[in-house]
Amino acid sequence: MKLRQLDSLRAVAEAGSLHEAARRLFLTQPAISRSIRELEVELGMQLLTRSANGATLTPFAHQVLKRALVVQREIGRIAEDAQTARGELGGRLTLAITPPASTRALADSLLELTTARPDVKLEVIEWRGANISDGLRNGTIDVAIFTQYGEPKNAAFEWTRLYELDVQLTIGASYLGSESLSIEQIHALPWLLLDSPTDESSFVATLFGEYGMPPPERITRCSSMNLYLELSMQMQAVAVFTSLATPLLSQRANEGMLKLLRLTEPTPKVGMYLAYSSEELLTATAEDFIRRLRAKLDGRDAGRLPAGIPYDDNRVSAR
Repeated sequence: MKLRQLDSLRAVAEAGSLHEAARRLFLTQPAISRSIRELEVELGMQLLTRSANGATLTPFAHQVLKRALVVQREIGRIAEDAQTARGELGGRLTLAITPPASTRALADSLLELTTARPDVKLEVIEWRGANISDGLRNGTIDVAIFTQYGEPKNAAFEWTRLYELDVQLTIGASYLGSESLSIEQIHALPWLLLDSPTDESSFVATLFGEYGMPPPERITRCSSMNLYLELSMQMQAVAVFTSLATPLLSQRANEGMLKLLRLTEPTPKVGMYLAYSSEELLTATAEDFIRRLRAKLDGRDAGRLPAGIPYDDNRVSAR
């Protein structure tokens, strides 16, 4: 099996035809066909379905391509390691985060990284937990920072818990009921959620699962963080935030834009996790970023506050 054969297969998958794949790779169409036929003979499986409209991958070829992409990404990381060994200040880092991970420590770490490595190719993606798990598994992201209730159960990546956060529940300002609620009372209210209620690691699944209760019946799901924040002030529905957002939420509560809710029963804490596919396979750039992030956190509350929101450093005590 040769890299040029995998390159040809990928090009056909992306282009949809042998002719266009050959053009993209600056090869002749017979050369592309020969590479793929050689791979088919070696594997003993058909990889392409040819028609008058072009060529498509067989189901088995899609599985081959998934593994090939992982191989090609690792080859790219070998080149990055070689650049670092030569003293070049570049590299690549693809970082995936969930919204609560957008902290001052993260922003400062990324700024330091781009200053220390002027040629670094940096990409930061805001995803939900399920997307991050897939990205770590298939190698499209190098490092992830995400929140989860309970420890990750996915064996496809390595993780470490950075710290834990409390949860703050809110409801729209038009709500006229009690702001201190039992588990039964809050279960009966409508809910506004970022994550799927069927996700075992979500807040509602964790909270109500501890009391042997099903998810609430009335749920609105919104995966857009900006829209979620707006809806949390307009809807009479329980919204879930981490304690990182408490300064902003308290301000909006004081302005009469929403109300803060309290549960009479204990609520589960959410963990902030750092994850990567394998510690042994981290690139020098990824290791550099992780080292800077850990130094910025280092038990200090200020680093955990949301990025982009002014705060008084003197009011944040170091632990």
